[in-house]
Amino acid sequence: MMSANTADSPPAPFRWLKSAELGYAEDANTKNSNQQMDEQEEQEGRVCFHCGKEEANEVTFPKCSKCGVASYCSRDCQVSNWKSGGDKMGHKHTCAAYKRVGEDMMIMFSDDKDAARQDVLSKIRFYAFPYAVYKASKAGRWLLFVQSDSSLAVMSLPIPLLSNGRSCPQQRSVFLHWLTMEEYDKEVCRDDFEMAAMRNELKSAVETYDDKVEVPLLMRFRCGQVAVGVAPLVPDYKLCQILGKEYYGHGQDSGAVQLNIDDV
Repeated sequence: MMSANTADSPPAPFRWLKSAELGYAEDANTKNSNQQMDEQEEQEGRVCFHCGKEEANEVTFPKCSKCGVASYCSRDCQVSNWKSGGDKMGHKHTCAAYKRVGEDMMIMFSDDKDAARQDVLSKIRFYAFPYAVYKASKAGRWLLFVQSDSSLAVMSLPIPLLSNGRSCPQQRSVFLHWLTMEEYDKEVCRDDFEMAAMRNELKSAVETYDDKVEVPLLMRFRCGQVAVGVAPLVPDYKLCQILGKEYYGHGQDSGAVQLNIDDV
């Protein structure tokens, strides 16, 4: 149901309607890829978050006292890394995110998972929300499906460094799809039958959202981390219209869009 709100209205609040960790089986290709990444992380030791120096066999680098994750080979490296400069984000701005994921790269609490999903959206909002507005103008009011082959913990980090200080072994990316409920039923639920558990909340979001200030979305990450929500349009509707035409209004419409979150 569309309302009379204008693009000048204040942003709607962010609402998560349902989240779950589904237990569906991964296909062979995804399972092999994930296993290789996990094995690589286990085999490689920790490195200094600032200079990249590796821990020696009998030497353990001290860790940041706030997050308990970032490790440093020296006090000088820790001090330098706190603020950093140039194109390198300092630990001052990433400490809270590493505390949230911990050394095991797992987000345990529901509030932290909600915040992590919002962090992912904040990285891609200037591309994802214009995409949603543009697709809605062409295909109608439906839902934004955001999915990634990486875990929520990995995707939510401000920089592509794992808890051991090493770079992520694969590109951090998301795929954007503008789906009808029929496509959700026939395609998404067909491939992952447990996704049907999110249908009622998703249908309600699609039927009731205010398309001038918000967008309904379904997010799915590696290991079955799934959530349904309604996100405020930031940037606002008018700017999303402009950016949507600029980014997606040229050439053949291919449907899905892939975004590398470390490039946007």
